[in-house]
Amino acid sequence: MTDHASNKIGAKSALILIEYQNDWLAPTGGINGQFQDREQIDTAVENSRKILAEARRRDMEVIHVRMVLEPTYRMLGEGKYGLRKMVRDYGSFLGKQTEFFPGFEPLDGEYTISERTGGSSAFAATTLDSYLRNNRIFDIYVMGFALRQCVESTVRNAHDLGYHTNVIYDASAAFTKEQQTSFLSDIAPFYANAVTAREFLTQA
Repeated sequence: MTDHASNKIGAKSALILIEYQNDWLAPTGGINGQFQDREQIDTAVENSRKILAEARRRDMEVIHVRMVLEPTYRMLGEGKYGLRKMVRDYGSFLGKQTEFFPGFEPLDGEYTISERTGGSSAFAATTLDSYLRNNRIFDIYVMGFALRQCVESTVRNAHDLGYHTNVIYDASAAFTKEQQTSFLSDIAPFYANAVTAREFLTQA
């Protein structure tokens, strides 16, 4: 796959927000209580608000990716282990839990992906790849929840598809500090540029 260069004059870029939904971020969310590092998630939400506002100011492409499932979870199969089992156990991504967390609702004209079928990557069985390619966007910034699950899967997938991939890691949250640290040392060097919110916000 081609690794498209980034930051060319006039080149398009996109900010991809992964699962800014009540399930993750609302105090009543089914998954919210699993975050052991509360400072990390609070920081991620605060940074994400700033980044989203700046991306809109820059007229970047903003893409919202969410997970919406149906109560029987038939698309997950038997789900005897891993995330497919956890989603069922927590009763995740149903009803109001799937709604966007206040402050992260898409604006008119911002692309929203809701057709995911239980895959961790935002590219899995969605229109994301075709949408980016049809609009000639190869420079992407990814942030969201959770860092070691859907964000990591998306970043790995994007790298394999040839995108120039940046992950804003402190606008994303892992369940523990150790998970965030291992992502930065063991995963990011092979699949993405790891950037901070501050670095994104101060880019020329």
